Amino acid sequence: MSLLRRLWISVVVAMGVVLAGAFTVSLLTARSYFEQQLQAQAGDGAVSLALSMSQQSKDVATMELLVTALFDGGHYRLIRFADTSGKVLVERSQPDGAEGVPGWLVSLLPMEARPGQALVSDGWRQMGQVTVVAARGYAYRALWRGMLQLGSLMLAIGLFWAMGVSALLRWVRRPLEEMAEQAEAIGAGQFRVLDEPKVVELRSMARALNRMSERVRSLFAEQAARIAGLRDESSHDAGTGLLNRTYFNGELRRVLSDADVPPGGCLGVLRIADLVTLNQQLGRVRTDEWLAAVGEALKSTFDGGDDISLARLGGAEFGILLPGVELGAGRGLLERACSAVAALDLQVGVARGLRMDAAVVAYRRDDKPGTLLSRVDSALMRAQAEGAVVAEPHGAPLPIPAPGEGRWREMLEGALAHHEFTLISYPVLACDGGLIHREFMLRLPAPDGGAVLTAGQFMPAAVRVGLASACDLEALRLGIASLAASPDPIAINVAPRSLIEPGFLDKLDVLLAMAGADAGRIAVEVSERGLDANLAGLEALAEVLARHGAHLGIEHFGRQLAALPRLYALRLAYLKLDGSFVASLHEDVGLQRLVKAIVDVARGLDVVVYAEQVHSAEEWAAAAHLGVSGMTGPEASRRLASR
Repeated sequence: MSLLRRLWISVVVAMGVVLAGAFTVSLLTARSYFEQQLQAQAGDGAVSLALSMSQQSKDVATMELLVTALFDGGHYRLIRFADTSGKVLVERSQPDGAEGVPGWLVSLLPMEARPGQALVSDGWRQMGQVTVVAARGYAYRALWRGMLQLGSLMLAIGLFWAMGVSALLRWVRRPLEEMAEQAEAIGAGQFRVLDEPKVVELRSMARALNRMSERVRSLFAEQAARIAGLRDESSHDAGTGLLNRTYFNGELRRVLSDADVPPGGCLGVLRIADLVTLNQQLGRVRTDEWLAAVGEALKSTFDGGDDISLARLGGAEFGILLPGVELGAGRGLLERACSAVAALDLQVGVARGLRMDAAVVAYRRDDKPGTLLSRVDSALMRAQAEGAVVAEPHGAPLPIPAPGEGRWREMLEGALAHHEFTLISYPVLACDGGLIHREFMLRLPAPDGGAVLTAGQFMPAAVRVGLASACDLEALRLGIASLAASPDPIAINVAPRSLIEPGFLDKLDVLLAMAGADAGRIAVEVSERGLDANLAGLEALAEVLARHGAHLGIEHFGRQLAALPRLYALRLAYLKLDGSFVASLHEDVGLQRLVKAIVDVARGLDVVVYAEQVHSAEEWAAAAHLGVSGMTGPEASRRLASR
C-alpha cells in the first residue's frame, strides 16, 4: 500500500473518529437535555395540579375532573392522586410509545423520565399527593429528528472533508508521480527536466532529481564519447580519419563469410608511389595534411553506400571494399578516385604529378582473405608496369540469377504467393556452449533449380521493387510456424526499411497475436545499418513487440555507439556486436578496450551483448573474457555440431 493511500486512510479514519465522537457527544447532550425537560415538565404539571386541587372542593369528582383536564391537555404518561395513606383516588395513564422512532434508538438511548410530585392541602391539613410522569414519545421523536439532521450535516461535512483531502493528496501526488516517472525515465535512458512543484517540501526533491538527470545525461554523453574515441582509436587511422588496416581486414572477412551480404563484389587498392619524395620536399607536417586531403577526396568519391569500406592500409596505400559492385563499375569508381587524388597535385609543390598505381579485383563469397589480398598485390604490380588501373576478374560474374527489376518482381511475387521461401538457422551460443536462440535467415530456391539464393542476393532487389516488407513478414510467418516443432527460442531478421512500410507493423501485430504465449520465444532483429533513417519505425516496433512479450535486438552493432542509451529506452533486449570488432580480437588490444567499454555500458543499461562472426576458439575466449554473453559464427556452429 502506498504511503499516500495510508495517509489518506489515516486522515479519513481520524476524521471519522472525530465526527463520530462529536455525533455521540451531541446525542448524549441532547438526551440529557430532554431528560431535564421531561423532569421539569412533570414537576411543573404536578405543582400546577396540586395548586388547583388545593383551591377546589375536595370531593373525588372534582379531583378527577382536574386530573383529566391536565392529562388531556399535556404530554403525560401518568397522573395519579393518592390520599395520605397512599390509596390511589384518581389515576390517568397511557402507553409511553414513540411512533416513527426506531426501536433501536429507544434501546440505545434510554431516557429516564423522573416523576414530579406535589402535596395537595386543605388549609393546613394535608389531603394527599399528586404524582405526574411526563410522556417520553415526543422527546424521542425530537431526538430522532435532531439525530437525522445532525447525521446528515456531519455526513456532508465528512464527504466534503474526504473530497478535500483527496484533492489535496492528488495535488501532492502529481509531482510525486512526475518525479517517479522521471526516475524511471532516467533508468530508461531518457533525461527529462521537471518543473519545480509548488509544494515546498517537494521542491528540493525535484531539484535533486533534475540535477541527477542532468548528471546522468552527462555521464552517458561522456561514456558515449569515450567509447566513440576508443572506436576511432582502434578502428580508424589518426591521420586521415579512414578505417585502419586491422578493421578493414575484419570487414573483408565479414563480407566474405556473411550469408546476408551481397555474395560478391570488388576489392580495390590505390597506392601513391612517390610519397617518400613528397615527404622529403614538403616535410612531414605538410605531407600529413596532404594525406588527410586525399582521405577526404576518397570519401567524397565513394560516398553514398553504407556497406562501402574505405581504409588507409599503411603509408600511402588505400583500400576500398565494394560489396555488390560489378567489376566494371568498381574500376570506374577507382578511376574517379585516382582523378580526385590527382586533382590535389595543384596543392603540392612538386614539378610533376604524383604517380599512382591502382588495381581492383572481383571476389566471391567464401574466398579466403589472404588469397584475395595476394591477388590485389599481383594486380598492383601489373598496374605499376602498365601505368593504368588494372581490373582482375574472378573468373565468373557475380551470381545474380535474375537481372532486371521486372524479372525480380515476378520471381519474388511468385515465391511469396506460393510460399516457396525457406528458413535456415544459425546458432547463438552462450559462453558455456548452451543455446541462447537460433537465428533464422530467409532463403529462396532458384527458379531454375540452381543454388538457393541468400538474403544478400535477393533482398536488395526486394527493396528496389517494394517487396522487402513482404519478405520479412514471410520470414516471421515461417519462424512462428517453426515454434510448434521446437522449444528453442528464435530470432528473425527484419530490414530497417520495412519498419516504415505501411501496414507492416499491423501485420506483425497480428502474427504475434496468433503466436500466443510462444511470442515470448521470438526476438526480432534489426540491423544497425540504416537505422537512423528509420528510428521512428523502430520505436513503433518496440511497442508492438512489448505488447506480446517478444524481444528486440540490434545486429551488426558498432558504428552508432552513441545511440546505445537511446536504444535502451526502447527496451532493447540485446545487441550483436559487428563481426569487424571481433576479427583478431585476441590479438588487438585496442579492439579489446573498445569491446570491454561497450559491454560495460550495455551491462549498466541491462542490455546483453553477443558477438557476430566468431571464427576461432581464440576469438571466442577473448570475447568471453571481455564479458560478451554469447557468440555466433563458424565457431558456434562447430561447437554445436560437436556436442
